[in-house]
Amino acid sequence: MAKDNVIVFPKQSKFNIVILILLTVLVYLVVCVYSFFSKEQIVGYEVREGTLMEDNRFEAIILRDEKLVQSEATGYVSYFAAERERIGVGNLVYTLDESGAILDYTQTVNLSENSLSKNEKEEFRDTLDNFVQKYNSQDLRSLYQLDVTLQNKTQKIANNNLLKSLDSVSSLNGMVKYHYAKNSGNVVFWTDNLEELTATEVTGALFDKEKYAVNQLIGNRLVAAGDVVYKLFNSEKWSVAFPLADRELAQRYLEEEVVEVTFLKNNISIWGTVSLVPNIVGETVVVLDFQSGSINFATDRFLEIEISMEDETGLKIPVSAIAQKEFFLVPEEYVLYVEAEDAYYINVESYMETGEKSIRKLEITPYSLKDGKYYLDDINLSLGTRLVTTNSTETYAVSEKASLTGVYNMNKGYADFKQITVKQQNETYAIVESNTQYGLNVYDYIVLNASAVSEDDFIYE
Repeated sequence: MAKDNVIVFPKQSKFNIVILILLTVLVYLVVCVYSFFSKEQIVGYEVREGTLMEDNRFEAIILRDEKLVQSEATGYVSYFAAERERIGVGNLVYTLDESGAILDYTQTVNLSENSLSKNEKEEFRDTLDNFVQKYNSQDLRSLYQLDVTLQNKTQKIANNNLLKSLDSVSSLNGMVKYHYAKNSGNVVFWTDNLEELTATEVTGALFDKEKYAVNQLIGNRLVAAGDVVYKLFNSEKWSVAFPLADRELAQRYLEEEVVEVTFLKNNISIWGTVSLVPNIVGETVVVLDFQSGSINFATDRFLEIEISMEDETGLKIPVSAIAQKEFFLVPEEYVLYVEAEDAYYINVESYMETGEKSIRKLEITPYSLKDGKYYLDDINLSLGTRLVTTNSTETYAVSEKASLTGVYNMNKGYADFKQITVKQQNETYAIVESNTQYGLNVYDYIVLNASAVSEDDFIYE
């Protein structure tokens, strides 16, 4: 076949409009899906009434009426009162063996077997039961204190038996000096040099446990004249105190006057009277006074406490829903309320191209009224906007701004800022006033995370 008879057809275009459309749709879907998952999702929260209990924990130091009793002579001390025991004036508390002969006698002579009475057994059992119930593995001092308490109880029983046997040993007569209580109170056998501490001396430095030391007063030891032999709590009235940097919280405690205090050592709760005093370094010290219960903490100087405030009732909302928004401030005489329309208006002064002055009446939404000024947003206003009063020619140039605390209401399908008044809050929730003008009402829907929206954003659920 001759080459001249070959017919050459034109190449068909590979472009296909259908494929292009499909690719465009695919790209659009990918972009939409990416935007959906990358954008922070807007979640609604239904406002309900609720309460909020505020608990605050502190480490406090105990202040008491403590009297140190000193030895009147030198000798070996033996106790005849148990720790925390209530004694009266004239009760035998301790004896002094000035020569040490009695101590030698007890080491060489068998004083016969001692059997515990029923009351003595119950006393030991109660001591151990209380320790087990309050035991904290991190509080090693309580374990040492138990050892000292049991030693003193044991020595008290042994010393009573010793006194009975001394009458039969004529060579030891007169070597023991008996010392009786001159004041009534509860006996304890430890000191820490903080017996005369006052609330004004309570500072953060006192809570450094590495610098805190306790001196245990053990029986059968040699004491000199003037040494402390025991300590006496003269009154059931006592206090705890702690410095508090948050002065606003301290003032709230003072306004409560009386608060419920729970002692975490044993979960005992007592109502205490609140007072505030400045300490020597200018800090605010919270002092809680109690009328009873001191004996429960006779071996303690520091306590972990929890203060419970009264329940606050109102609208309960998440803290994450709370936002701050800035507004223009406009004197209320420049805002007109038309009752028949239930609407607010402002008169804005402007100038036409011809230079002629004109007044535009604009409807506005006030967000709050404080100290004679309305809080208005920037939809119709900007810095320098000049407003005119309705009944005169006086004008006002918009220049002042202030912030309000609020939430974004989503009832109408868009983010609508509503002012709130917070009564109380913790890390998670806040209690706000209900049924306030320009505010929230029960069953309103608000944006759970205020940072996810801006004013007037449309919201789709």
